[in-house]
Amino acid sequence: MPGPVPWQCAAIDHGLAIFPDGRVGPCCQISADYLKPTSVIPDSNRFADLRTEHAPRACEKCVRDEHEGVPSYRQFFNRRLKATTRNIAFLDVRNTNHCNLKCRYCGPHFSNQWAIELSKSNQPTETQLENWYDHLLTDDLQLIYFTGGEPMISRHHWQILQRLIDTGLSHTIDLMYNTNLTQLRYKQLDIFSLWDRFNSVNIMASVDAVGDVFDHIRSGASWNDVDHNIRRILSHPSNNRIKLSVSCVLSILNIWHLETFLLYCKDLGLSVNFIMLDGPDYLALDVIPDQLQPRALAVIDRCQELYPNAALTQARDRVVNNHNQVLFRQCVSHVLLLDHIRGERLFTYLPFRELAQELITENHEYE
Repeated sequence: MPGPVPWQCAAIDHGLAIFPDGRVGPCCQISADYLKPTSVIPDSNRFADLRTEHAPRACEKCVRDEHEGVPSYRQFFNRRLKATTRNIAFLDVRNTNHCNLKCRYCGPHFSNQWAIELSKSNQPTETQLENWYDHLLTDDLQLIYFTGGEPMISRHHWQILQRLIDTGLSHTIDLMYNTNLTQLRYKQLDIFSLWDRFNSVNIMASVDAVGDVFDHIRSGASWNDVDHNIRRILSHPSNNRIKLSVSCVLSILNIWHLETFLLYCKDLGLSVNFIMLDGPDYLALDVIPDQLQPRALAVIDRCQELYPNAALTQARDRVVNNHNQVLFRQCVSHVLLLDHIRGERLFTYLPFRELAQELITENHEYE
């Protein structure tokens, strides 16, 4: 009788994710305590300790997703691999926290605007890449995933694209993005002049809501600008090679407006990739208290009819199993504090007021 199938993930031998703090891993889903210094980049066995019979503890996010029936990064890499070389085939560039936004569930690690607001630093954290280009940008490279920070304002993003064009490698490489889509230009360059030189471009726009709710969740963004850029990409002549979808983070901040968001996407023919928010834990779906649970479930059920998706089933389970509802007060405090600091009013778009008043402000001493 054959033994168990060993844990297999193409990213172990063929993937590299570069983080802003000077560390690397096989992918962005790996546990942070596993990350290694950039000095391991030239070593083809840099992540060999992950080749184990059972899933390594560092890979727990993929294990959980697969257990819950949600497509995992491991499955994505295994499906995408085209060759057996030990060189890097999948490059994940998230080497800087340089960003023009300070999204509500982000922080200084991935946005220097957050760092400025918290008076931690006014300079972005950045892992320099130029010295590693010869190891990273080879003819074995199949896919580059740009995220951030915000890739469209990162000089490394534009340098890498230009180098691949200049060396004649671009036409075989697929590009993927996670971008806030607030801008499509860098200095005098328009992104379409570069994208047209690559095999394919898959853009995942970070959009969790529409209109004012979007502006308050993605602090610093303008919905009108993002909507304009979405429509520009959809109308581009090369849209058979340039694909646009939206990545929607499911959290306690946007679940109430999810139906309106999905109707917008359906009207434009946009596919939606759902991302379940795990941290900060006080903004996750399992924080929704019992009193608001029926309202959240009703929204999810309507959305499931409109856009059937396994991630929405996962979201429903998180709301039902609301074992972190004790963190609801912290959620309210977080929303109100940022509203005060930033002069915003996200709280007015959330169904929190009555319950927050009951939990926080009523005095029952003499009842």
